[in-house]
Amino acid sequence: MLNDVLANNLNVVFCGTAKGEASARLGYYYAGPGNKFYGILHQAGFTPHKLEPSECYAINQYSIGLTDLVHTEFGNDDEISDDSYDVPGFVEKIEKFNPKYVAFNSKKGASFFLGFKGVTSLVGYGLQDLQIGSTKVYVLPSTSGSARRYWDENYWIELKNLIN
Repeated sequence: MLNDVLANNLNVVFCGTAKGEASARLGYYYAGPGNKFYGILHQAGFTPHKLEPSECYAINQYSIGLTDLVHTEFGNDDEISDDSYDVPGFVEKIEKFNPKYVAFNSKKGASFFLGFKGVTSLVGYGLQDLQIGSTKVYVLPSTSGSARRYWDENYWIELKNLIN
């Protein structure tokens, strides 16, 4: 869902693991009723108002891109098979669009990118040492309703402050 026209104008690309069941059914990113994604985008200052999931295809106007590591399956992170993570395709996409930051919206997705293949205990939140070209990598607590016990909005606010 990255727009070629905005290739070099993205501040951040948020990367999820895979579409959840509601997102797959409705065709919108972060469409689950308990998902905090659009609320925290507004609260942290990424967007001037709280977007609705149906507005996800216009999110590039805020210098934001959206993508996932898995495009062949949908569901909760624990329902996604390990071999469906497309890390090379993801890296190629980030190299093409060259955002300032890529922010993983879950430790599980980040763990595959960082080479830990699902071992989330090896992944810390915040800015990572690894970059993709000049793109900095950041790991956020998941906005999924099923990950509420790990929620911490401060990492989202910190990311916005780093981008400014």
